Amino acid sequence: MTEGVVIGLYVSLFSLVCLGIPGTAIALAIYYSHRQRQRHIAALAAWAAHHGFQYWPQDQSALGLSRQPPFTTGSGHEALDVLRGTFRGTHLHCFRLRYHVSSGESDTTHDYQVVAISLPAMRPLLDIAHETALSRRFDKDIAFENRAFNDKFRIMSPSPRYAHDVIHPRTMEWMLADPRAHTIRWRFEGAWLMTFRPGRLDPASIFYYAEFLHQVLDQVPAHVWSDG
Repeated sequence: MTEGVVIGLYVSLFSLVCLGIPGTAIALAIYYSHRQRQRHIAALAAWAAHHGFQYWPQDQSALGLSRQPPFTTGSGHEALDVLRGTFRGTHLHCFRLRYHVSSGESDTTHDYQVVAISLPAMRPLLDIAHETALSRRFDKDIAFENRAFNDKFRIMSPSPRYAHDVIHPRTMEWMLADPRAHTIRWRFEGAWLMTFRPGRLDPASIFYYAEFLHQVLDQVPAHVWSDG
């Protein structure tokens, strides 16, 4: 915490003390929230240094990773706790996506952890999610020959041919058999293969998701990266 920030916080605290106990409580909450954030930043910076990553408390350029929800949901999007490094020969990009949703007089804040690895080549959107009662009724996804697969997964892409090239019969069997595929959502988009889940960035889970993404990537036939 810089000297200027400390002085500013104490000025705010003194001003609110003059307003009475409610003002004091607010000032203390702001102060301790700031202290907690600074400790969080220090811990992530230490984690990044240990693993050979770079760390930025905030970097809005990370929001360019995707042009699909949740990156386009709500307003006031922020990319917080941005980590960049390498993992198993690919670029690894992780951060906390934050946005706000307003409804009438209420405003809610939403956080997502994003973990992404770089692809060998730019490719179209291919979104792999899980079927729900609502998606079965309202979403028209790509159908595959495996009925059990269709019942479990919702596959969306502007290119059905590309989707079938990536998700071939062996991959469908792997997805049906791997418990992680039943809970993790992932997406190919542009230069990245990514996964995202609600919640703040958890450094302890980064390599778990990155390893899963690499196993997804290992399933993709080589010709997918050379096709125009």
